Amino acid sequence: MNAAVMVRGLHKAFGQKQVLRGVDLTIAKGELLGLVGPNGTGKSTLLRALIGLVQADAGAITVLGRDPRQASLAIRQHCCYLPGETGIYQQLTGAQFLHFALGFYPHHDQARRELLLRAFDLPLHQKVRSYSAGMKQKLALLATLIPDVDLYVLDEPDRALDASVRFCLREVLLAMKQQGKTILLSSHHLNEVEALADRLQFMLDGAFVATTELDAARAILRRRPRLRLRQGEALPSGARELQRDPNGTLVVETDGDPMAWIRSLPDGIVESAEIGIPRLEDLYQTLYASRPRGDA
Repeated sequence: MNAAVMVRGLHKAFGQKQVLRGVDLTIAKGELLGLVGPNGTGKSTLLRALIGLVQADAGAITVLGRDPRQASLAIRQHCCYLPGETGIYQQLTGAQFLHFALGFYPHHDQARRELLLRAFDLPLHQKVRSYSAGMKQKLALLATLIPDVDLYVLDEPDRALDASVRFCLREVLLAMKQQGKTILLSSHHLNEVEALADRLQFMLDGAFVATTELDAARAILRRRPRLRLRQGEALPSGARELQRDPNGTLVVETDGDPMAWIRSLPDGIVESAEIGIPRLEDLYQTLYASRPRGDA
């Protein structure tokens, strides 16, 4: 395989806490890989290790043909990294920060630059300290996506963005993928990542979840529809309530096919229903619950 990233047996601990546990990962050139997982599961540590910001305790990493422990600067000259917690110089204007950040890269994609500048519509003449969290994230995205490099490592790029901006970002990333750019994308928005990525990797407790385990969790969730009943109605037989959200939405588990159960209900009793759309939080709760107690 013509790989942009290869990771083998990666381990990393901070003190007594084991953060990465034997991670193996291969990303092909031109692939957009989605990395998903709850906070604290090791995603950000893995991304930082790829560009040499974190030194692994054991294992091997190759990024764009180089070892980040020996050639992190060379890797970063051909890679753009967006950290999960964006730090921007508050005393600069947006334009000054952008000029500074883009100065590290000799080649820029001018068409992408113009598209993003129009879409984000930032007041670049103002000091960054006056920006909202969403505006700062847009500025960081400009600094990350305008350079024309081989690899983009994006940790929660849709953080603090509203739905319309997330849609624009998705279209830009799809266009970059079509240009042959390699993208590693970490996000909590499971449905949006699935729409973007060529492949997903789920991380839990510092390791990737096996495909068989993930398929089993998805199969369980397919039998657990979310629905809202008409006010005053009790849950009909054939299903058990597992969870009740503050807005009145129920998560239930049906005895058989959930679609058949919902079709069998009296007309008008169900105000809304959602089937077969796994939420990231539900997926990981199911994975945790299905593991033996004490299993890491």
